Amino acid sequence: PFLFSQSQPINARSWVPLQDTPRARITFDAEIKVPKGMRAVMSAMNHGDAPLEGIFHFEMEKPIPTHLLAIAVGDLHFGAIGPRTGVYAEPQILSAAVKEFEDTEKMVEIAESLLGPYAWGRYDMLVLPPSFPFGGMENPRLAFMTPTLIAGDKSLVSTVAHELAHSWTGNLVSNATWRDLWLNEGFTTYFTNRIVEAVYGKELAELEVVLEYGRLKEELISMPLTSQTLPANVQAGDPNDAFNRFTYDKASMFVHELEHRLGRADFDRFLFDYVNHFAFQAITTETFVEYAKSTLLTQYGDKLTEAELQEWVYGTGMPSWFVPPTSNSLEKVDHLRTAWLAGEPLNKANTGDWRVHHWQYFLNSLPEVLDQQALIDLDTCFDFSRSTNAEIACDWYRVAIRNQYDPVLPFVEAYLIKIGRGKFVRPLYNELLLAGYQQEVRSIYQKARGGYHPSLSVHLDKQLLG
Repeated sequence: PFLFSQSQPINARSWVPLQDTPRARITFDAEIKVPKGMRAVMSAMNHGDAPLEGIFHFEMEKPIPTHLLAIAVGDLHFGAIGPRTGVYAEPQILSAAVKEFEDTEKMVEIAESLLGPYAWGRYDMLVLPPSFPFGGMENPRLAFMTPTLIAGDKSLVSTVAHELAHSWTGNLVSNATWRDLWLNEGFTTYFTNRIVEAVYGKELAELEVVLEYGRLKEELISMPLTSQTLPANVQAGDPNDAFNRFTYDKASMFVHELEHRLGRADFDRFLFDYVNHFAFQAITTETFVEYAKSTLLTQYGDKLTEAELQEWVYGTGMPSWFVPPTSNSLEKVDHLRTAWLAGEPLNKANTGDWRVHHWQYFLNSLPEVLDQQALIDLDTCFDFSRSTNAEIACDWYRVAIRNQYDPVLPFVEAYLIKIGRGKFVRPLYNELLLAGYQQEVRSIYQKARGGYHPSLSVHLDKQLLG
């Protein structure tokens, strides 16, 4: 048995009667009764040594947005990472999770050096079942994490850095409405990159920004132009639709440009002051714009104009002067991909120093159409269909499906049955439909649906069964 909540964006009202808006901050205390032997945890102070006698008490004395109210119950064990960090997980994956996330305490220290003291006491994480529909959820004192992050080589732990970064940008300074989500996710995506750079080096940080922009480019093509602004146009629609690449990656590109314009030292002072000025408050896009006018434009008017600020925030698409991010580390990938497409072999010898991010870039930059022999060669050499890295597997499956490489279908089915993370599941079903695999989609979905979270299956039902 395993129970877990997902309150963001407007689901807290489904289990607690409250005014469910990020503008309304709450404190809470709770008494949770569970079967003996089970452990309950919440977005509050948890104790890994609490006896499993069936009753747990919690208190969150600091005001939090309602969507950060969280609870989980299961056969949960605790593994310490540092004096204020640790992992809750089921026993069979606990040691792997502790090893994968062992840099978390260092991440907290780096984050504090940038934005000030960590305000929440402890930063613990909970590894959820594969049905958890997201990469992570920044519930204070108990961040939720997907098990797909446990790759064995720390290649995907930037999500840990992302949820940690929310402790300042999102949990401390919050978006007042879901229209203003970019204030939460854009600054957090940028801040994540700074943590990754400090812990894992500049090369990895640059690679992640390039991949971010790659995701954004896909939505620049598919998203209606009127929706390509930082404030999400969801006032009359579903707040879930606010979670797109514009509120994350376009907003992050904006923050990166602010750093570039001001210089890192001056921008860091602005960011520190911004977070501390609005700590424990929920703000709107307009509040930020006015604050930027009184600080950035006053102090650095020679580096940023009001027109440029307005264009970034309210303009559609990307500003005309925007320069896409690059990484010198990707030149070797471009060179080998070009050579491979021209007929030269690609093998483990000449790709031995590639990181996971290089492979993601390679797979995402392949031509739309590849012949069957090229796909066979890639799969035979690198065994992509059996990849244990969820990101690489998903990217490969998309390439294979659109080129109707049928040997991949059993692996795609097993993947879609095992994993319920929306980031992977939705695009794979879309690719299958576009490639003409309607019958296979219905068969797979009937087997997989029971393992998906309701927030995912309710949308997939309309798409796949309607």
